[in-house]
Parts: sequence; C-alpha cells; structure tokens
Amino acid sequence: MSGYTVVEIPSDSRGNVDLAALRRQCGHDVAGLMLTNPNTLGLFEEQVLEVAELIHNCGGLVYGDGANLNALLGIARPGDLGFDMLHFNLHKTFSTPHGGGGPGAGPVGASPDLAPYLPGPIAVRIEDGYGLAMPERSIGRVKAFYGNFSVLIRAYAYIRILGPAGLREVAQASVLNANYLRARLQQVYRLPYDRICMHEFVLSGRLEGAPEVDTVDVAKRLMDYGFHPPTVYFPLIVPQALMIEPTETESPETLDSFAQALLAIAQEARSDPHLLHQAPHEAPVTRLDEVRAARYPDLKWKPDSSG
Repeated sequence: MSGYTVVEIPSDSRGNVDLAALRRQCGHDVAGLMLTNPNTLGLFEEQVLEVAELIHNCGGLVYGDGANLNALLGIARPGDLGFDMLHFNLHKTFSTPHGGGGPGAGPVGASPDLAPYLPGPIAVRIEDGYGLAMPERSIGRVKAFYGNFSVLIRAYAYIRILGPAGLREVAQASVLNANYLRARLQQVYRLPYDRICMHEFVLSGRLEGAPEVDTVDVAKRLMDYGFHPPTVYFPLIVPQALMIEPTETESPETLDSFAQALLAIAQEARSDPHLLHQAPHEAPVTRLDEVRAARYPDLKWKPDSSG
C-alpha cells in the first residue's frame, strides 16, 4: 500500500456516504477516495459534489468505480461529478462477457491533470488517423498492451451501434425496469433504503413470517422458476442481501414473471420452508456443499485408482 492505510467510510441512513464520518478523516495525509456512483445499493450519491470537494480540499483525488454506468449513460458525466479517474466496467454496461474471471477489460479515463501519468502507450490522433504515444510522465507498460482486445472491440461496436440517443435510452430503460421491480417487491421483501433507485436495488431475503428461510434458499428456489439467481449476500451492509439488477434489455413480460416468481417464493417460505431448503428441484444437481467446495477445492481431476 506504499505506506498508506485504507479507511472505510460508512453509509448514512439514506445509503449515501456519511459526510460527518468523511469530514473526520479529512486531513493533509489523505491521498484519495474510491467511490462508486450510483453505489452498490443502486442509489445515486446525493452529495457527490460535496464529497469530491472535501477530498480535493485535502489535496486528494477521487477515483471512480465505473461498475454502474448503465444508469448514467447520456445523462451524467463522471468528470462533472468530481471524479479525477474512473475505470469503465465494460461487462456491466457495454454488453461484454462477465464471470469466471473473464474475459474482462476495463479502460480507464483520467482528467487532464492525470493524463500525463497514464500507463502507455496510448492511442493518439495524428494527421493520418491514429498512432501510439507514451504519456510524458508515464511509468510505461503495466501488462501486455493489447489485453483482451476482442472485448474492447465488442464494447466499441456496441457504443457505435447505439449512438448517443441509444446510450441514453439504455440508462432510462435500466432505471425504469429497476424501479418497476422495486415497487412490485418492496411490499413483501424488506427494502432497507426506501428511495428511488437507479439501475439496481437491494432487498433483504429474510422474510417476515419465515425465520428459517435465508437469502440463499430464495435464490436456489428461483432456479426452479427458470431464473438465474441475482447476487446474494452483497453488499455486506444489508443483512441477507438480494441485489437485483434487471438491466435495460428485459421485457415487461420477463419483469412480471420474475416478480411473480419472487412473490410466490415468499408465500412458499411461510407455508413450506422445507421446499426452499431443498431447492433447486429441477436443476441437474440439487443443493451443493458450497462451503466445502470453497475450503477444499478439487482443482485437478484424478482417475479412480480403485479400478
């Protein structure tokens, strides 16, 4: 950490950065703040400009986690929100593959003040088109230059196909879809931060009247209804978290089917919790011992020596 220590800043009652806690940490030794906006709760940081100002007044920089840009495309620019540098998660916003460790790619955008320090070489405009150049104060290459080139090309093609109007529609549809589901589900599943969300929202999978049922039971049962479960137990500040991100591409029919499945599972949790504990029932394999798989991974196949 180059002699630095990471300090976690808590969220306030509305799911924003706790400004009072942030002010207590601000001093001459602050190097920077990493912030996701919209954050992992799916909420827009209501005081993002003040957060950035506090860090900049300390002489620090604001680094953005661009994981959730599908809520902002064509609507808000990270630089205008106070970010000095931001990586773009192509897999969440620009249609590229995700999972299993890759193939991933995350281009980085920087403010003019930081551009001379970027790793290189970078693409620059020249008289006949484009060329490669090393930024003036660059530390050079930090990995193989081309990276997962096909992933970058796919994201670039997606952006060019949609154009400015299409990208803005992506944001509008993803926010609309998420809020539609939130409104349908929050009367049955607890919504810890009751606000209009952006592209995703976080419920609690611990249901009233079903104390024996956990989020993992709800997620496994969803597979029997034909849906891949959403992210569970993350973010950690929501107990029994169920993070739902419908994205812009789901039809109203799919959204309704998904909502109806979760509402039916809530009824099952109260009337027959054992049904959820044994789920999934329709998958090729049923409930696996995931704790054992994590603690004792079997990463190499061996032939059976017993004959």
